[in-house]
Amino acid sequence: MLYPGSRAKVCDNSGVLVVKCINCYSKKYAQVGDLISVVIEKVLPNSKHSKGSISKAIVCQTKKKMKRGDGSSIKFDLNSVALISASGNPVGTRVFGPVVHELRAKGHTKLVSLSNSVF
Repeated sequence: MLYPGSRAKVCDNSGVLVVKCINCYSKKYAQVGDLISVVIEKVLPNSKHSKGSISKAIVCQTKKKMKRGDGSSIKFDLNSVALISASGNPVGTRVFGPVVHELRAKGHTKLVSLSNSVF
């Protein structure tokens, strides 16, 4: 779960390293696959993004256990997001780390196709 004010790592190659959640569009908190608004806190030196700018992101991994339909659960070691543009396309061209297949059901098929492993 990501609340407004919580920090997350960026799991794509957009040049952004750490972001801070400032708004969750669905509920008071965001789960895997939800759209959030973030402010960029840490970037690589030659990134096209600047520190302090506002962007949108999709939550890819959370520390909180997520229950699945078959009764199993999955959790990750860190909270991570992938940045998206205003049109809804991913900013990066690669997604690092595994993503869950529930992203495909929520309509984020481009993120799933950019990842190298799907749980």
